[in-house]
Parts: sequence; structure tokens; C-alpha cells
Amino acid sequence: MNYSELIKNIEKGWLNPLYLFYGDEGFLIDEAVKKIVSVIVEPSNKDFNLEFLRGGETSCEEIVSKAQTLPFMGERRAIIVKGIDEIKVSGVERLIEYCSNPSPTTTLILTGHKIDGRDKLYNTILKNGVVIQFKSLYEKDTTGWVMKIAKESGYRIDNNAKDYLLSIVGSNLQRLKNELEKVFTFKGSNKDIKIDDIKLMVEDTKIESIFAFTDSIGSKNINKAFKFLDKMFSQGEMPEKIVGMIARQFRLILLTKVYRENGAPSSEIPAKAGFAPFLLEGYLKQADKYTLTELKDSFYKVQAADVKIKTSDISKKIIIEKLIFDLCSSSFYANRIDQPV
Repeated sequence: MNYSELIKNIEKGWLNPLYLFYGDEGFLIDEAVKKIVSVIVEPSNKDFNLEFLRGGETSCEEIVSKAQTLPFMGERRAIIVKGIDEIKVSGVERLIEYCSNPSPTTTLILTGHKIDGRDKLYNTILKNGVVIQFKSLYEKDTTGWVMKIAKESGYRIDNNAKDYLLSIVGSNLQRLKNELEKVFTFKGSNKDIKIDDIKLMVEDTKIESIFAFTDSIGSKNINKAFKFLDKMFSQGEMPEKIVGMIARQFRLILLTKVYRENGAPSSEIPAKAGFAPFLLEGYLKQADKYTLTELKDSFYKVQAADVKIKTSDISKKIIIEKLIFDLCSSSFYANRIDQPV
């Protein structure tokens, strides 16, 4: 079962007494929990029939005891245990025993980040309840999610606005929803959302970092590039993703330059290269800063950095700093991929 199927089942009233939700997409896990709770527990009875527990702070015996408690002034209780992957091993057999035969008047929802599929508790819940892994959404899924949220809220968001929103916010669903709600409030009764609305209401920290980062490399401004690298690390960006940003950016700059030099109309370049039209001006400016040889050679360094990040014990940040230095250095061509970090 996936998230969409779960929501459909909940809306049809097909509920289970036992759920295990885990994975990287915490926002969708929270949304699923809220949806189940909204169906099971009457607002007036939340004080009696709804409890939130932390796995690392609650014994298995206490979880079972609360799950076996009968509902008060209602048909069902909901017990949500967050951080089930932090639960103490001692006493887990008691929880496994409960999950083998869960109470029909309680819905026990266990959530966590990383769960071992070979674990006895996991397999017991899989047999007697519902287990769903919430993976981070792919870009195409995030696109559909943005359109869905806008539609459900009574708004229409055009493709340029949607593409721009995703490029500056990324795939963080919680922030996407927060930013969309700001735009909805701003638009009021005007239901059509354009790119200018997004530019006005949404802070463009992500796109600023990416473009300023690559622009500083193109300008051979090492200090500025390091500044933006520090910013991205402080924002929690993964090293592999940062190198991926550089690779993607250089690929799009290269394609922009090739298409333009081959006589393609500017209006056709975004579709040919594979980026949103509103990004064209930025890519044209960056393409002017590089020769074709520089752009092609940059991939040797990027590829080497990617391999080192995945296989070397050297600090990942140092590897990326070395990559930046090489891309900005005037001796770039003399120092190809055979140079050590």
C-alpha cells in the first residue's frame, strides 16, 4: 500500500487497528496520521481518546497498556508513537505480542525514520496491520503534489509559477505547503497564480544559493564560492547533492551555449536543454563566461569529485572545496583529474 491508497481507504472508512509509517518524508507521515486521527477521534473527545508518545521515552509495556485501554465516550482510541526506531529493546517482545493481536477499539500508529525490514516487530505489523514506507518524492511526484494542493485550495497555478516555486524551494513538502499558503492568502479571491506572485511572496534562498554558487565559480571568485558552499552545508544539503547541482548546472550551461552557437532561437533553448523558460536569462549570462572547452573539461573535475566523495575517507567538504578551487583556478587545464585532493 502507498500513501494515495491509504488516503482513499481512510476516506472510505476502511481503517486498521495497527499502522507502521516510516521513511524520509516526515511531512506525509504527519499528514497520514492527522487524516486517521480526524476520522477516529471526535474533536470533543481528544483529551480522552488521543495520546502521543515518544519511542525513546516510553517503555513497550506502557505503550501496550495505553493501547489496551478502552475508549471513553467514543468508539475508538488513537495512540501515536513517534520515533519507534528509538524504542528500547528491552520489553519489545511485549509490543510484538500485542501487535500479533491488536485491540479492535484502538488504532496504534507507530512512526519512525529507519526501520529494519528483517525486524520481528516490523514483520508482525506487516502481517497484522498496514506498513508504508514514505520515501522522498521524485520531482515529477512533487510537481503533481503542488498542483493537487493548489486545486484542493481552489487555486490554479500555471506551469511557470509551479516550476519556479519548485526551483527555489526544492522538494521539502512542509516548506512547499507553507509557501503555497502564503501565496493563497496574498491572492485572496483571485484564484490564478502566476510566476510574479511566487517571486513576490516566496523567499528565493535556494535558487539564490545555486545560481550565486555557480556564478561565483564562473567568475573565478573563490571566496564567494566558499561562502555559498558554507551556506549550503549549514542548510543541510548533502555533499553528493551539491556536486550534483554543479554537474547539472554546467550541463545546462553547456547545452545553452551549444544550442545558441548552433543558431537556435532563444525561445526554443529552454525546451531543448530541459529547463524552465524563466531560467533562460541566467543560463545565457553564465554561458558567456565559459568557452566550450572549459565547459567540457569541467566535467572531468566534477566526475572525479563525485567518485572521491563516494569512495574516499577525506572530508567531503574539503573535496568540494578542492573542486571549486580547480574550477576557479587559472591552471585548471594543467590540473586534470589525476591530481590528488
